[in-house]
Amino acid sequence: MDTFNISNLSNLYIDYYYGGYSHLGRSWKGYDVLCPFCKIYYITEGECEIKIKGTPYSGKKGRMFFIPSQTRHSFYHINDNFITKYWIHFDIKTGEGNLLKYLNLPYYIDVTDDAGIANHFQDIFRSARDNSLPNALRLKSSLLSLFSDYIEKSHPVPAVVYNDNHSDFNGIITYINNNLEKKITLEDLAARMHMHPNYFIRLFKSKMGTTPFNYVNTLKVERAKSLLENTLLPVSEIMLQVGSQDLSSFSNFFKHYTGYNPGSFRKAFGKAPGQGAPNVPPF
Repeated sequence: MDTFNISNLSNLYIDYYYGGYSHLGRSWKGYDVLCPFCKIYYITEGECEIKIKGTPYSGKKGRMFFIPSQTRHSFYHINDNFITKYWIHFDIKTGEGNLLKYLNLPYYIDVTDDAGIANHFQDIFRSARDNSLPNALRLKSSLLSLFSDYIEKSHPVPAVVYNDNHSDFNGIITYINNNLEKKITLEDLAARMHMHPNYFIRLFKSKMGTTPFNYVNTLKVERAKSLLENTLLPVSEIMLQVGSQDLSSFSNFFKHYTGYNPGSFRKAFGKAPGQGAPNVPPF
C-alpha cells in the first residue's frame, strides 16, 4: 500500500463532457441516479435538497456540490421556487487510477468568492464552444482551476490506497467515451486489454462499480439526454450519435433508462424553437 504521490499527476487525465447555467422549475428532479461522470453543482439562487448515498444535504445559494462518478444520488425541489445553478459533468483520473480514491473530499463546500467561482464556470463554457487546440487547452486549464479551488477550500486528507496494476484501463474508458456512435462490444473491449471477457467484466466492475454493458449504455443515454436538452438536432440524428440505427429501438432504449421517450424528454427539459442555447450564461 502507499499514499498519493504528487508525481502521479504526470499522467493526469481530465475531460469535460457538458454543462451549463440552468434556471430550473419543479420538473428538475432525479432519484437514485448513478452517473458515470463526476458532477459539480454550484447553486446561485433558490433551494433544493440533494441526497448522496442516502444522506440529504441542503442545496442553497452559495453552496457547491461535488458528486463523484458512480455515486448514487437524488435531487429535487423542496418548494415552488426555481433553482438557478451552474453545473458540469467531467472525469478526472491519474495513470494509477481514479484520483478521487486518494482524496477524502466532502460532498459540498460553501463558497465565499462567488465571482471567482462563476468566472471558472464561464471560462469552461466559453472554451467548450470552440474545438480549436488553444480552446481545448484552455478548457482543461479552466476545469482544473475549478476543481483545484474545490480541493483547496475543502482541505482533504490523503487516503491510503492499493497500487493499481492496470494503468492501461484509462485507455478503455477514453475509447468508450470517444466512440459512443459505434457499436461497442464486450469482446472488443476485452481484446483491447488482452483479457478474457469474463476476467475483463470482473476488472471493469471492480473499478467502475458496474458492468461494461451498463456503463456504455449509461454514457449513450447521457449523451442523448444532453443533445435533446441542449440542441435542436432531430431525434434521428441524435439516434445515430449514440450508435443506434433504428428509431423504434432507440426510443425503447431511451425510455427504459429515463422513463421518457425522446420527444417527451425534449418537451419536458429541452429548449423551445427560437430560444437561444439553453443552460449557458450570457457573456
